[in-house]
Amino acid sequence: SFFTKRSKTKKQGIQNGLMYGLSIFLIYLLASVPFHIIGNVQPEIFNSISTNATLNIIFFVVFIFFSISFFGYFEIQLPASWANKADQASMKGGLLGTFFGAFSIALVSFSCTGPIVGTLLVQAAVNGGVVGPTIGMLGFSVALALPFTLFAAFPSWLQTLPNSGSWMTSMKVVLGFLELALGLKFLSTADLTEHWGILPYELFVGLWALIFGAMTLYLFGLIRFPHDNPNATISKKRR
Repeated sequence: SFFTKRSKTKKQGIQNGLMYGLSIFLIYLLASVPFHIIGNVQPEIFNSISTNATLNIIFFVVFIFFSISFFGYFEIQLPASWANKADQASMKGGLLGTFFGAFSIALVSFSCTGPIVGTLLVQAAVNGGVVGPTIGMLGFSVALALPFTLFAAFPSWLQTLPNSGSWMTSMKVVLGFLELALGLKFLSTADLTEHWGILPYELFVGLWALIFGAMTLYLFGLIRFPHDNPNATISKKRR
């Protein structure tokens, strides 16, 4: 709808699509800029982050928060006024309007992309350096921008998209289990650094087995979450 209104010719539609995708790409890539600034000011900060017990506990809590969100118990949302203002700016037309159209997508989709981007940046920060966050955001932004660019340039392709449905909920829940497993990794790091002994190796591996066992039970329909349809059948692909 956004592109068919402003693209009078096929060539113009392709140009607008490319500009839209480039805008999404730049918006997410800019998220890695702080890592470059921090890295230049204090090169050892990434090593400090990776071994700091307090920060690892904070990361653990953040990942648990993300996983509960993916399970469907609440959604992480930015203020609606931000999205409304960006949407109004997108109506101005031209390159600036296209950029704010992409910015609107970034804000509106934050409830889905926020946990993924947050996970990516935390992992990159802990592993150290500025290359990780940059490459990570580069890959994420390209993956997110590419479908929008192609469908904006070739609107007829939209008819080939699969319908939204339970498969999207299933994907988010699986990501929630992965977030849960990753969160334990940070708790384990804090435990090893401070020698608390609350999460020995055997318990850590056992908890991972329980998490992925629960994921398996979920995929077979034996466990359900708030957004799951209680009457939905399990497809052959999912099995």
